[in-house]
Amino acid sequence: MNRHAIASIIAALALFLIVLGSILSVNWNAGEMTEVGTERVGSSLFDEYGFTFLVVGLLMFAAMMGGVFLAKEDDR
Repeated sequence: MNRHAIASIIAALALFLIVLGSILSVNWNAGEMTEVGTERVGSSLFDEYGFTFLVVGLLMFAAMMGGVFLAKEDDR
C-alpha cells in the first residue's frame, strides 16, 4: 500500500468515528407525535432555514458537477 492509501483509510476511519460519536451522543427523545402539513414544512425550510437550505443546495450542485467532471472520458 502506498502512503496515499494509508492516509485515506485513516481519514475515512476518523470521519466514521466522529460521525458515530456524534450520533451516539445525541439524546433521541421521541417527543409528542403531531401532524405536520406540507405548508408548515415549506415555510420552515424557506423562512427559518432559508440560508442553510441554499448552502446545502449549492454544495450538492458542486458535488454533482464534480462527479460529472470525474466521470467524463478523456478524448486523447
